[in-house]
Amino acid sequence: MDYVRVMEEELNADYRVKADIQLEEAYVTGAGDSYAVALTVQEKTGGRFRAVDPYDAINYRIDKPLIVVSVSGRPKSNVILAKRLRGKVKVIAVTSNLDSDLAKVADHVVHLPYKPKALLPGTLSFLMSLSAVYSIANAEEDKGQGDEVSLTHPFFVGKGENFGIAYFAYLKMAEVFGERSGYERLEQFCHSPIFSSRGSTLVLLSSGDKREKELANLIDFTSVYSTSCHGAFCNARAIIRSLVSEMKKRNWNRVYFTEDSKILAISSRMIYDERARP
Repeated sequence: MDYVRVMEEELNADYRVKADIQLEEAYVTGAGDSYAVALTVQEKTGGRFRAVDPYDAINYRIDKPLIVVSVSGRPKSNVILAKRLRGKVKVIAVTSNLDSDLAKVADHVVHLPYKPKALLPGTLSFLMSLSAVYSIANAEEDKGQGDEVSLTHPFFVGKGENFGIAYFAYLKMAEVFGERSGYERLEQFCHSPIFSSRGSTLVLLSSGDKREKELANLIDFTSVYSTSCHGAFCNARAIIRSLVSEMKKRNWNRVYFTEDSKILAISSRMIYDERARP
């Protein structure tokens, strides 16, 4: 499998999804990339759409519509949460799998037209999911193409909607390369994580906030890269393009999470197996 080529194809594919339902407010849940979607839309909407972890939210008092984002529709925590809330609040599934347990239990399904050619780290599926939830929230998508950034020992920092993209970037470093990285909000980074940033490459996912530029100008003890665009979609595409570029630079035609069979088995057991559920 030529992973680099397939990921490039996904990067250049149309990711826009127009939902046939709109809401004024909701909870948004999901895991992995889907939780990154939830974090991003929470900040984009100023909290009208609130991000919640699906496993933790099983014990929450949910009193607004619930949007469950899951490309596969298979993770058990998502399904259990949706079942517990069925009949109490409106449950909307954002998924590519219309035959999944999640789709079957939902009151409404927003279909993602995603058909991967291989087992891949989520890139196009992430952009589609984000586009669908922005559409539900009636939030405007930003445009533009951001510059590539260095992914040498990166620490991703994002303000507002770009915090979700910082988390997404952190996930991709683990999935593609099996490497540690860091992610944090702008304010929180300056309070403590900055002390662990020597030797890292600080990647500022720009929002246009003047404090981002101030931070970049003050740091002289490590490399700093600031993206050239301000919105979540532009910054997400910049991260994906940087991943592909880094794979080419390393001659890395691999996806780490598909190769570590021991960790993959544990991950799958915890995500999908009923025995790992409450």
